[in-house]
Amino acid sequence: MTAGHDSVAVTDAQVAPVTLERVQERLTRAGYAYIEDDEHPDVLRARFDDYRFHFLLTGDERAVLQTRGRWNHSVDISRKVEMIKLCNEWNMNRVSPKVYVRRESEGLLGVYGETISDFREGGTDAQVDASIECGLSTVIAFFHSLEERLGPELDDLDD
Repeated sequence: MTAGHDSVAVTDAQVAPVTLERVQERLTRAGYAYIEDDEHPDVLRARFDDYRFHFLLTGDERAVLQTRGRWNHSVDISRKVEMIKLCNEWNMNRVSPKVYVRRESEGLLGVYGETISDFREGGTDAQVDASIECGLSTVIAFFHSLEERLGPELDDLDD
């Protein structure tokens, strides 16, 4: 038996490897809909609050759960500096999620947020659930913050 920071005992039997199948099971148990990606079998895709999300396992041991969301607006390349400043401000003031801007085509940028949870030693169902919930809630909070900051300018972004 091992104890966490809050002295709640966790038995070894509760800790198990985190696989994509296990992530699927946890998403289903939480009532979340997702689809598997035929082109990328190691990625689960979902929509939350109209934002696209990917769940995948990364790292050498494929044991780091990454929850990545894409903002539902595209941004003209001419606004790159502004968007980078907004992302950097978020990153300087918060630990999570990591947010960034990525060029997606010749003239458009996408804005992303992501969290990671290292499960190289395995994890309990509660830990996997918490990782998923943390990823979703913090990335969506960033997107909502971005929308509040831009206000009426949102209407001009996808033109």
